[in-house]
Amino acid sequence: MVLKCILMRTIRIHKYSLMPLPLAGSFSRSTRRPTCTTTRAENRVSRCFWGAWSIGLLSLLAIVVPVTVSAEAPRLVTIGGAVTETVFALGAGDQVVAVDTSSTYPQAAVSRPKVGYARTLAAEGILAMRPDHVLAAEHAGPAAVFEQLRAAGVAVTLVPDPRSVNDTVSMIETLATLLGRPDRAQALVRELLIALRGLPSIGGEPRDVIVVIGGQGGQIMVAGRGTAADAMLTLVGARNAASAFRGYRPVGDEALLRLAPQAVVVPDHALRALGGLDRLRGQPGFVSLAADQFVVLDSLLLLGMGPRLGEAAERLATALAPAPAMATP
Repeated sequence: MVLKCILMRTIRIHKYSLMPLPLAGSFSRSTRRPTCTTTRAENRVSRCFWGAWSIGLLSLLAIVVPVTVSAEAPRLVTIGGAVTETVFALGAGDQVVAVDTSSTYPQAAVSRPKVGYARTLAAEGILAMRPDHVLAAEHAGPAAVFEQLRAAGVAVTLVPDPRSVNDTVSMIETLATLLGRPDRAQALVRELLIALRGLPSIGGEPRDVIVVIGGQGGQIMVAGRGTAADAMLTLVGARNAASAFRGYRPVGDEALLRLAPQAVVVPDHALRALGGLDRLRGQPGFVSLAADQFVVLDSLLLLGMGPRLGEAAERLATALAPAPAMATP
């Protein structure tokens, strides 16, 4: 209130300072009102003095009373489960206006509007969200959609899909730089590395494991080398029994028998698509495996390799560790 009064008084002073100032004794005897008897030079001096005084006071107030001008945070569309999870983990979830259907964590992301599946995007659905910036996993597409977005003035950043611990750290740091949150990135990386140092050992000779990620034409789709599934098995000290091929490949019953896995890991979305655990266990190539040789994990946790990588590795290592031998009486 005091500052307001000072400002209003300053404005009034500045206003009236534009009027010529009379010299002492220059009043009309009949009216006792001031009459201008100053010269033009004197008027200019008067205006300069009062103008400089008021401007100086306003400048001083600007220093004493800071004014905060905050730009609106960019509207984000995030595509790819690991990218979305990382953006939220960095504390920028409030900027996310839409996600793709593979973004299933955290719960706040699930409630956001959807722009479709990461690999089959359409520019129209994304533009309808009025984003300033699209952050997408490298596997998202088609590429022409991102070109359309850029042509429409939307910034697009493609983030490489993590395939190692270093890749995960790089993804976190890259997104943190874009979002201006380096301190939060350092905390996330520190938590991740601490979790990985405390991984339980699966012990003994590495177990031969396969990761089933779906089915096709009556065959089982298995993850080979160069995949996130393969990277996760390597991280916990298991051996990918399907490392003879790269990428994902449908495998028939005879090929499954030749792979001879000692354990089968299944992301939960694949298990639903395959009709449940009992149906999967009924495959001829798996009939020799016991129920405890099947490991079911959340799909994004297992394959995303995002900020929860430490938790994912711990749960996978624990599940693959052989059961302790029963003591003989």
